[in-house]
Amino acid sequence: MKLLRLRRSALPPDSLMSEPGAAPEILRITNALADLSRLYPWFEDAAAKLGLPKPLVQKMQVAAEEAVMNVAMHAYAPGSADKIEVRLSAMQAVAELVIEDSGPEFDPLSVAEKPQPASLAEAEVGGLGMKLLKRYCPDISYARLDGRNQLKLRFPFNSPAAHA
Repeated sequence: MKLLRLRRSALPPDSLMSEPGAAPEILRITNALADLSRLYPWFEDAAAKLGLPKPLVQKMQVAAEEAVMNVAMHAYAPGSADKIEVRLSAMQAVAELVIEDSGPEFDPLSVAEKPQPASLAEAEVGGLGMKLLKRYCPDISYARLDGRNQLKLRFPFNSPAAHA
């Protein structure tokens, strides 16, 4: 098992325990465009069911869309209809978003950030996904488990990302 962490959470271990009986909300989709369009409405509904604060939900939606689209565009061949699983859960003081796929092993945390171009003319398209995720999510980890990529995004309710 390969596990990498971007940053350690400053939350005490007992704040990471799920509420009794709180099951995660789960969306299973493929990389087909019609399926991908289900992400946003599902996320809105799941976040409402879990009672997540609106400012946090908005930031989590940006992160979810970026992570899922990266899987859809880069992990699988176009038109392959391979599976992507998205789970959203809320624990004491933390919302957790997990994106899993069975594509080739890819650790997005190991990719070096692109340097900022000196001018717009020198800018290249793409390569800014992790920068975006890091802007909105203070705790990101990656693991390869049972032949699946697992990207875990954890959002403390009281973090600056929740209120910015």
